[in-house]
Amino acid sequence: MSRLVLIYSGDFRSYPMGGVLEYAKNFARYAPVEVYVVGLTLDREQPVGRWGVVRLGDVERPFLPILYVDEARQRRSRIPLNYRFVRALRRYREAILALDAPLYIQRAEHGLPFLHDRVPLYFNTHGQSIFVERWTGHPLFRWRWFRQWFYRTEARVIGRAAGVVVISPADYDFYTGKFPALREKIHCIPLGVETDLYRPPARREAHPPRILFVGRLDASKGLDLLIAGFAQFRQRHPDARLVLVGGSQDYNPVEAQVREWIAAYGVGEAVEMTGLLPREAILPYYQMADVFVLTSLWEGLPNALLEAMACGLPVVATAVGGLPSVIQNDYNGYLLEERNPVQLAERIERAWQNRERLGEGARKTAEQFSIDAHVRRVCQMMHLLPPDQTERHGGVRHVRYVQAV
Repeated sequence: MSRLVLIYSGDFRSYPMGGVLEYAKNFARYAPVEVYVVGLTLDREQPVGRWGVVRLGDVERPFLPILYVDEARQRRSRIPLNYRFVRALRRYREAILALDAPLYIQRAEHGLPFLHDRVPLYFNTHGQSIFVERWTGHPLFRWRWFRQWFYRTEARVIGRAAGVVVISPADYDFYTGKFPALREKIHCIPLGVETDLYRPPARREAHPPRILFVGRLDASKGLDLLIAGFAQFRQRHPDARLVLVGGSQDYNPVEAQVREWIAAYGVGEAVEMTGLLPREAILPYYQMADVFVLTSLWEGLPNALLEAMACGLPVVATAVGGLPSVIQNDYNGYLLEERNPVQLAERIERAWQNRERLGEGARKTAEQFSIDAHVRRVCQMMHLLPPDQTERHGGVRHVRYVQAV
């Protein structure tokens, strides 16, 4: 069986929320090849630098934690986590290369220790440059020299990579526009979710409107707009509920701000904040909700969006990143034309009133995004599996999106 080393600066044993780590876990679990996982650990008792096993659902994968991270100290540290992780990669580089397998990295910085090695290197960008250019609250990126270093690093890694995976058409357009000479190595392979696990409930009980958000509580999620829009919606539906599933485990936490916004808009008794939850505990929230809302300032193609749609939830979201490639007005949800609380409330109202019809469209859309299909396409691009007959043009895998009829 073919081998692949998947590298990401996350703890694959725990459950911090975040799209990149969730993607890495899903990829390691479903890839039909022999996957070795390299990451970090939040457990002081976990041996560092020693191969063990990580269980991902019903699958076990070899796991090499190369760095222990004390979360409380890391939040206060001026040294970025990824800088420490890159240093650890250099320290354990020989052990990783000894596997004699291609490397699949999830951040540009993680390719730096391997730039001059002959090992095949593949990169999943998750839209990093777009995030840096258009929205980031990390203080380092306020410094011009750091931004320039980051852009040069990403350019070097993409130039070195044997293949680059982007997860939405918007990301593909951005990166092929930024690196036109490297267009042929950039592949658009949209994310996938477990559509057999994330399904609509057999029956949704009648209840007052329940609005749901799932994700990290981060400044990029635009939660001030969500709270303001919900307050507007609640003027027409005083018994409506808003559930915020998620928390913050890295820089840029906004939990305190979210609580201040909730208090300022007077909706405290109508909002539930769950904090971080293991992924298996999130499914019931999808199945109990009526409308899923994303008011992000920037997104790639979030797992939570596809999971919500797979559970039959209509979506109301900002028209950013890869969201317009999935959300179709009046078929599976509605896109916001501007960041306006009144407009958001109106879109939530329409989605709630038409939730059964839109929910059917959402489920049909999600069925086009299979995690099995995604990992197979990525492995085929890496030549770890025989190629399929999927049509290609300019490096893009053509994915058929469900169209409204």
